[in-house]
Amino acid sequence: MNSIIVDDDINCIAALSGIINTYCPKLNILGTAINIADAVKLINTTNPQLVFLDVEIGNEMGFDLFRYFPSPSFEVVFTTAHEKYALKAIKSSCYDFLLKPVNIEELVTVVVKLEQEKKSDPKQNVNVLLDNLKAKDHGLKKIAIPSNEGYAFIDVDDIISLEADGKYTKITAGKGLRSLSTKNIGEFEELLDPDLFFRTHKSWIVNLNHIRKYLKAESRVLLSNDTLADVSSRKKEEFLKLFDKA
Repeated sequence: MNSIIVDDDINCIAALSGIINTYCPKLNILGTAINIADAVKLINTTNPQLVFLDVEIGNEMGFDLFRYFPSPSFEVVFTTAHEKYALKAIKSSCYDFLLKPVNIEELVTVVVKLEQEKKSDPKQNVNVLLDNLKAKDHGLKKIAIPSNEGYAFIDVDDIISLEADGKYTKITAGKGLRSLSTKNIGEFEELLDPDLFFRTHKSWIVNLNHIRKYLKAESRVLLSNDTLADVSSRKKEEFLKLFDKA
């Protein structure tokens, strides 16, 4: 897989290049760039299949690259030394990221995933990422739902509930939309706004705006689509406090 590295730190470029050459022999590094302008030229001349893109490049943001490639023909793996809000936006899309200093096992895992996984719609994926980056208070507007068939892109406000199904997650949204994601429910809990979504049970996350009724005797909630979601005894008090107007 032909690749390039975009990073303003030459030491980071050298470190990543060394790891790739040693542990990811299928990757062929065509070149490197230290700013967005050089990256655009390099992409246009080498036509890479994969771009390792630093989130913060001097006074620029790596996301600025998508102004020149709104529907990229290449895959992107973000690299960053900072666990900032942008990571939530990246996770909400189909993009992978690596924290610096890059961990060898994490890099290998990402590369294998890229080689095996079905591709998503690049333009839609870019739009989801950029919309979430611009969202007020960094809340997510849309989320990419990975499945064995590919990806579904769902408006966060439309999600009614998420139910654990082993290592997978069943997502139910408006208009009868149902998806089975390869992400576990804990990963979604980290992504979704806790002011909008509540983990009522180890197997359930519900959208608070879609709750119609709490059934005390059954310790379950009735949702807007008539689904019944469990409320565990451990979560019951915290859950009821959300609706305590006293």
